[in-house]
Amino acid sequence: MLKHISTLSLLESVVPSLVCRARAFSKPAFASQRKIQDEPLLHAKIRDQIMAQNHKRRIVPDALKEKRNTTLVRIKRAIENRDIVAAITHWASLRALEQELPDEEMYRVPDTTTKALHNLLHSVLNSRTPAAWSDTLKMNVQNFAVLAATHGFTGALETLMDHLIRQGEPQVILDLYRSYTQILPKNITSSSEPINNDDELGLLDGEEFQSVHPGRESILLAVITAYAMNDCFQAALDLYISANVRISRHRRQRLLRKLSNDIELHQKVQTYLERLNIAYLVAKPSALSRHIMNLAYPRSARSLEKLYHDILDGISGPEPYLVADKAATSSATTLAMSEIGWTSFQTGFIRSERMDLAVKMWDDLAKCGVIPGVTMWTALLDTYAGLRDSNKAMITWNNMLRKGIRPDTLSYRAMIAVLFDDNKPEEALKRFKEYQLTCRDDQARAMNVYNTVLKGLLRIKRIDEAKLLMNSLQDKGLHPDIVSFNTLLAYYCRQNDFKALSGVVADMSAASIPGDVVTFSTILSALLRIGKKDAPVTILNLMRKQGIQPNVATYSAIIDHQMREQSEDNLKAVISLLDKMEQDESTRPNEVTYTSILSGLYRGVWVPREKADLVRKDLVARMRRFQIAFRLPTYHILIRAALESPDPKGYLDALSLVREMEEQGIPMTTSTWYILFAGLMHRELWDVAKEMVAKMDQSGHEPTPRLDKLVQDIIRH
Repeated sequence: MLKHISTLSLLESVVPSLVCRARAFSKPAFASQRKIQDEPLLHAKIRDQIMAQNHKRRIVPDALKEKRNTTLVRIKRAIENRDIVAAITHWASLRALEQELPDEEMYRVPDTTTKALHNLLHSVLNSRTPAAWSDTLKMNVQNFAVLAATHGFTGALETLMDHLIRQGEPQVILDLYRSYTQILPKNITSSSEPINNDDELGLLDGEEFQSVHPGRESILLAVITAYAMNDCFQAALDLYISANVRISRHRRQRLLRKLSNDIELHQKVQTYLERLNIAYLVAKPSALSRHIMNLAYPRSARSLEKLYHDILDGISGPEPYLVADKAATSSATTLAMSEIGWTSFQTGFIRSERMDLAVKMWDDLAKCGVIPGVTMWTALLDTYAGLRDSNKAMITWNNMLRKGIRPDTLSYRAMIAVLFDDNKPEEALKRFKEYQLTCRDDQARAMNVYNTVLKGLLRIKRIDEAKLLMNSLQDKGLHPDIVSFNTLLAYYCRQNDFKALSGVVADMSAASIPGDVVTFSTILSALLRIGKKDAPVTILNLMRKQGIQPNVATYSAIIDHQMREQSEDNLKAVISLLDKMEQDESTRPNEVTYTSILSGLYRGVWVPREKADLVRKDLVARMRRFQIAFRLPTYHILIRAALESPDPKGYLDALSLVREMEEQGIPMTTSTWYILFAGLMHRELWDVAKEMVAKMDQSGHEPTPRLDKLVQDIIRH
């Protein structure tokens, strides 16, 4: 009874009118058993009334509820009888009833019913044309197909749009898509994998493509076709860019096959899709740059040239849809090539040994009214620096000056680097003095140049000048940074000068500059050189002393750095660090950690093959113990590393990885086949490559044009 009174007292302070009515029905004269039975009911009624008052829930008449339930039953019965006309008619009636019902989950059509009706409609649309249906039925079918698509059931809308394409009704398709996007949740999610299509553009690495329901791709394709029927490329372009979806080649080909009977429309849609694919890349400069670098090899120079000409055609062709520079954008052409895009083409042409294209590009830019700025000139200097070609770098430098372009800090850094690397230190120091007289930079930018000079001086063992350079920093208001100290550490490590190395560590502490992954890995390598068995433990203690708590990322980075040293002592240290990681749950190795070790083993012949095999088996056993499985990107890294290895038997490791993928049920994608074929061709293992081509044919994998080119090259040998 006390509990009953306290509950009512609490409620009385919140909703007094309700409690008064509750007290009227709560008499102490009731039998105790009756109290026990009625009190929960009473509290439930009070709770319901409070909820109704707080949420202002509409009271739905029983007759309306009954009508809704009856209609729902009729829909289900019509679906069971496969009577699509009745099912859609009842669904339309239910939608009309929903206007009178509260907008609450309990009054909405269950997803199971929507799915069942969708599957029936999809089946019917696939088997016959809806042309004989009444206008009212057609409208209801369209409304349902749109609504079902927003719930993820897209097949009926896709098929309906296919019918409309054949009937020549593009405007209806556009109206349906407009309705679809208005209902579609803005934050729609999907269980599908991010799209990474390895098609004629050759994107072998993950790009900035949105995860999307596969059905949405087909809907977009139908809408693009509708725009093609209306000759509205700009509208199709705006749609494609805003959708942030790069449609898979498989779905593009499937659409084109459907249009094969209409040659004119087929060609127009194919042209649209090719241009949209190019536009999508141009709209994402970083993705375009990475893609160009993927093609920046002599063997793929033709693909790079085609991409360049496709973009140039989009700018200056008969039907332009791109502009060469942001300054030239207009309402009709909104997509502009970025400076990073042009710069990447320049670097890509040089790396792929197509200087003729690099020169032509500058002429093309002049025709398009683009004036290269200092960034582009500096990128050209960086490219020659990477090739250690100081002569071409100097010609570029002089041309830049003649064009009235003033070199900036990064220009000087690139020029100084290539002169040092090409064994022209005096010329490099001359440019450095020129930089000191002409440029006034902040700490970060200035240290780019000073660290380049420091590295160059140490490379030619002019240690006294390097020390003078370090001592002069303070006079110029500058301070050594982590790059400066790491450069000195690497030099003293190579010289086995451990006293000087300790001095650098002391200087870092005095300057309150904590070490990074390169610092600790360099010191670890130095300790290993003098045979210090507990070197990994020493490094971990040093990190903790500097207030750095090693985590998985830190451990993995040090391990990767050590594997690149390619010595058995470094490998032992790596295994020791791996043991430390596995002992602590917070630093358990992940897929990246094991991949860096395995790819390091595949990269060279610095470990006897028998020992490398034992280490690989041990690593796999460790992974199984921690239930870590390789995913497709990891297999690609390992297969590429095995094929690029100087070990003559490296290709056997690649084939073993392919078999392992099959055993794990991981499908071979276009990327997998491309990496495998390209690697075997590079090794000139034509017979093995032909066996793999036969294997791909047996699997039923359909090669893209780019992959098919490799296949044809293999077959011809």
